[in-house]
Amino acid sequence: MTDSTADTDYSREQTSLHETAHQNPVEVLVSALLRLHQQQPACRRLLLGVSGGLDSMVLLHACHQLHAQQRLPFAGLRVVHVNHGISAHADAWQAHCLAVCRALDVDCVAHRVTVQRAPGQSPEAVARDARYQVFAQELAADEALLLAHHQDDQLETVLLRLLRAAGPRGLAGMPESRALGAGVLWRPLLAATRAQLAGWARANALQWHDDDSNGDDSLSRNYLRHRLMPTLAEHWPGWRQSVARTAALGADADLILSELAGQLLLTLSPPDSNRLSCAGVRNLSAARQRLVIRHWLLRETEQVPGWRLVQRVQDELLSARDDAQPQINWQHWQLRRFRDELYLIEALDDVPAQPDEGYAWRPQGDGRYVARVLPGNGSLRLYQPVGAQKHQVMRLPAGECVIRYRRGGEVCALPGRPQRPLKKILQESALPPWVRERTPLLYIDHKLAWIVGVGVCDGFQAVDEGAGWAVSWQTPSRQDHI
Repeated sequence: MTDSTADTDYSREQTSLHETAHQNPVEVLVSALLRLHQQQPACRRLLLGVSGGLDSMVLLHACHQLHAQQRLPFAGLRVVHVNHGISAHADAWQAHCLAVCRALDVDCVAHRVTVQRAPGQSPEAVARDARYQVFAQELAADEALLLAHHQDDQLETVLLRLLRAAGPRGLAGMPESRALGAGVLWRPLLAATRAQLAGWARANALQWHDDDSNGDDSLSRNYLRHRLMPTLAEHWPGWRQSVARTAALGADADLILSELAGQLLLTLSPPDSNRLSCAGVRNLSAARQRLVIRHWLLRETEQVPGWRLVQRVQDELLSARDDAQPQINWQHWQLRRFRDELYLIEALDDVPAQPDEGYAWRPQGDGRYVARVLPGNGSLRLYQPVGAQKHQVMRLPAGECVIRYRRGGEVCALPGRPQRPLKKILQESALPPWVRERTPLLYIDHKLAWIVGVGVCDGFQAVDEGAGWAVSWQTPSRQDHI
């Protein structure tokens, strides 16, 4: 076959795809909602995310129309609107949504969120995260959240991810459904185009508000929409269907790769662990290493890691010498290695300097010790472990109880062992170096009684079997600083 023949065949196929008949948007919606009913039998009601723009207003009016005609197998529907406060017109959009819902006799709840972004963060991404947090909180277990993403949104998403070197998961685009909060998210209009929705809106005399940022071609999505996509359509009239098929194939490939990655992770990183076996990963081919790393990070953070990050983990962490302490910062996480395991931890601020007198931990009037919050370092509590032997736990503090951090030069003895420097004891423990730096130490009457993460010190063991106490440490989280 010559190149010209191949080009002719491809052009003919593109034209055929372009001429394929499209369903009416309402038919697309009905078909998708019937799938929702079949696949999610626990879902009895619909929650519509409505912004006030064309797409979501079509979704609202079409669902209301179908519900009034009793064509939907759901008990009812309501609306949620999120006001990000970014646009000067945000309050007008909210008022419009509330007014339309009143006219349709549909319950509507509006949430105002504050969007604060760190340097380098996309304002659109931060707003999206805030919006989905509201959706997850608002969604009930017997509801499905409907969003009005359509085929053009999907095409833009796939193209943007392609240009950012996404793998099969990225090329799969937005899924039609996924779990969210206590319920499920569903995108019933992915098979409809923006032009079809606009035609339906005009035919039904709908009113909507256009986002004032939609005309800003400095935004990547708008540049694709206004400049690149029309150019593609001039030469490849069926390009939309081709990209949609690519997304479907990407979804299939991602599902198969996810199943393989899940099987590999069963032995390399248990579900309740934030660690990944370096030795186990190194035994895999380079491609499988990247697959496992990517899915491990996705599992732990619910964020899709980029190609460069996965490569850095391979090059800088897996290949580092045994005595090295490599570290990679990623968003608000850190990737570290200790004892031939990769750790994913939250990036935390340094522990504030401790006062000279330490942090007093005093009992209540009834003798109970309530949890002791440590500034910037989580909290401690006393508890009685079940089945612990007396040399593993301590007696209830009977003197002045103070929490300190290591300053250097401390010595102590563990039960049945000679006295040694605390630094050496911590080094021989299972505590990673970054944890040792902020490990709390419990002193009773100025003597070291308990090393958090290690155990009781000699001289402070429980007297009676089964009557001892231990100290648990609720390690800090970035949520503590938000």
